[in-house]
Amino acid sequence: MGKNKFYILGGIFLLIAGYLVFSAFKNPQSNSSLNKAEVKSSQPAKNQPVQNLKQSVNGEFLPKEIGPDRPIAVVVENFPEARPQSGLILADVVYEAPTEGGITRYLAIFQSHEAKNIGPVRSIRTYFGEIAEEYGAVLAHVGGNSDALANIKAKKYSGVSDADQFFNDPYFQRVTFRSMPHNVYTSIAKLKKLAAAHKFSETTGFQEWKFTDEPMAESLVAEKITIPFSESAYEVGWQYDSSANIYKRFLAGKAHKDLDTKKQISAKTVIVQLVETFPVKSDTPLSIGMTLTGEGKAYVFENGRVVQAIWKKSAGERTRYYDSQNREISFNRGQIWVELLPTEKASQLVWK
Repeated sequence: MGKNKFYILGGIFLLIAGYLVFSAFKNPQSNSSLNKAEVKSSQPAKNQPVQNLKQSVNGEFLPKEIGPDRPIAVVVENFPEARPQSGLILADVVYEAPTEGGITRYLAIFQSHEAKNIGPVRSIRTYFGEIAEEYGAVLAHVGGNSDALANIKAKKYSGVSDADQFFNDPYFQRVTFRSMPHNVYTSIAKLKKLAAAHKFSETTGFQEWKFTDEPMAESLVAEKITIPFSESAYEVGWQYDSSANIYKRFLAGKAHKDLDTKKQISAKTVIVQLVETFPVKSDTPLSIGMTLTGEGKAYVFENGRVVQAIWKKSAGERTRYYDSQNREISFNRGQIWVELLPTEKASQLVWK
């Protein structure tokens, strides 16, 4: 009898175990699926409306309560004495362009990150004003070339609010670890206080780019990029990291790192935009202007590949990039670098 009881209990156990196994396969909420559900993403679910998120200028989604405000553009120096810089690593979009004598300089667009240290901040050029105009940004700088300052005074950059350090010194600081003129720094918090003090608008209606979560099609392999702006001290390199799907930045042959975090600067998307440059009359010798309206050639690097593109811009509109079928290119979500390379340097642009 005891033996029969053992068999009966064993049979009941097997029936229960079989039911549990069947339920696990039938029910999608298995342990593995629960673990996946616990991984939070900054991107909305497909085919669902984005109700509690905002999209920043680089396509990243942020909660509305910490969502993007008006973009802030800061002119940042790239002279060797100014390196390594602070804050570029936290910008949503960074433009790099030549100035006089082949020296390059940055215009960093901030919207979704509260950078606590940005600099060294330097003077404006006319084309930086035009780019800031595309975002309707608050534009922070330390003076500028006479032609650029004349444009600001004449309000030629529609929608831009001027934040010149010359007239707003309390919102900037001079650090002691660098000599003048490479020692002016600021922060997003200070620039927001500046904007509030001047009662600048808190919002702007800039035209958004398109973004996607899908890789580019019809593209060529491009895992290493070399951009020769001028001499070796200003040569830029980008190296694709497939494990993180980013391009890591190099400057003058070395990893380009942020001063404060010590981390290497990277980008999800690198755009090389070929532009015409020309000499201009200014109080700075060898000053140049840049043609940013019309259209020209461009190269869009993402996912270790490149699309040969065309850039187009009408007056008062946003610069956009199109593929060979005249379809606007959608970018990866994340930091974007736009390299404004003079057309005469196009033959020296290399990727492989």
